[in-house]
Amino acid sequence: MSPVDLEQKAERAVRRGELLVALEHFDAYLAQQPDDERVRQRMEAVRALLQPSELVSRRRAEPEEPDPSAGSLSEAELGEMHASSGRFTEAAACYQRACTANPKNELLRERYQELRALASPDGRADLARAEKLDGPLMTPGQGPSKVPPRSVTASAASFSPISAAPIDPIKLLEQLLDRIQSRGRRPSNGPEA
Repeated sequence: MSPVDLEQKAERAVRRGELLVALEHFDAYLAQQPDDERVRQRMEAVRALLQPSELVSRRRAEPEEPDPSAGSLSEAELGEMHASSGRFTEAAACYQRACTANPKNELLRERYQELRALASPDGRADLARAEKLDGPLMTPGQGPSKVPPRSVTASAASFSPISAAPIDPIKLLEQLLDRIQSRGRRPSNGPEA
């Protein structure tokens, strides 16, 4: 491999965060071009980024680049691509193939179960139990109303704005305390009402 190729591979490895691989490529480069001070300084800068424990073993278990005879993406990677696009059925199928290839991999099995649950929920939505929104109906030609209707649940939530909030801070605080007490909670540090 030419020195230019070795230097390019080393820099790509640095960008990927594979510092041990980069050091190996820099070593190979310097074996061919021992007088290149610029690359030697770059190699020392990369070495300074490593933790001492990483320097103990400079051999990597995985290959530096994917085998071109194998597919460019693993089934798990393909599954993640499908999942990130919302195609959970396809993602689950990819993970099922990955689990078949690696039956002892617990992480693959867990992710497969998650994707299966997303791909086929236990049942359909129960529309009869859904909360009905009271609000103006949309009439053709007039467009949507300016204020969308809010559900009772959202209006009663603790984060919902207080209707007709008093401007006086004392009254505002009293109203907030009343809301908290009406939900069965007591304020931890406050006057007894």
